[in-house]
Amino acid sequence: MTLETMLAELQYNNDIENAVLQKIRKGGKEIEEISKSAYQGEDFNFALCGRMPLTRLAVVTYLLLRKYDDYKAKGTPDKIIFDTFRDVSLRAKLYYEKTGKVGISKGDVIWFLHIMNGVIFKIGSLQFQPFEMIYLDEETIGEPYMTFTMEQKESLPAGAPVINCHIQQGANLSPDVVEESFQSARQFFSTYFKTKYKAFLCYSWLLYPPMVNCLPLKSNIKQFADRFTIIGNINDPEQALEYLFGQAGKKKLPSNATTLQKLAFNRIEMFGFACGIITL
Repeated sequence: MTLETMLAELQYNNDIENAVLQKIRKGGKEIEEISKSAYQGEDFNFALCGRMPLTRLAVVTYLLLRKYDDYKAKGTPDKIIFDTFRDVSLRAKLYYEKTGKVGISKGDVIWFLHIMNGVIFKIGSLQFQPFEMIYLDEETIGEPYMTFTMEQKESLPAGAPVINCHIQQGANLSPDVVEESFQSARQFFSTYFKTKYKAFLCYSWLLYPPMVNCLPLKSNIKQFADRFTIIGNINDPEQALEYLFGQAGKKKLPSNATTLQKLAFNRIEMFGFACGIITL
């Protein structure tokens, strides 16, 4: 896998691709050295987080060259590998649109640990991650958050193998596309992993019942949420606000506000965070 081939597959826009290519070519030795310790550090305070945004993106791009081999060694098809890697392209694009600069944020660097560890896969419209069941309650995290019934925790014990489901910003959630994504994920994990997974798991603001109940029956988000059995939820709108209004949270309504932005701006009490499962 060459750098040029990787860049072509990542599908950066021209400004991002040119900046990354120039950075790697001019600072090849430096990028290589930085990459060796890029993900060293404690409590997610990785060495790469302390670098400039363009350097972060150049190093992550450089690291994808060897991560390709790691994914390939698991038998992962090229389409899934490059669809997975294009999460880097998506986040670089969002960073560019927000700041006007080429690079990625510290939060992006931390998120890409999933790729560096080879434990996340973009299959269709969704991302999937082999995981162990976790309950975000006082017993697990040491402070009150969600609550779960004993029956639920007995039927799907903490630590049981599950497939964690992530929704990228702008993901296509139309019912037929989502159905194909879940079906393909079932086939992928049964083919390439020996583990018998118990359920799909999703922690997301998109599953929060009060918000979902405000949506029309044909809403893609509602139809997505309805696939899951909601086993826990809490009125914590932080994730929703960050997604809908950016890191600054709810301050003013954009002139081209979406239906969800209008709902969140006027009725923030309808937003929160929920845990859902689909039993396998």
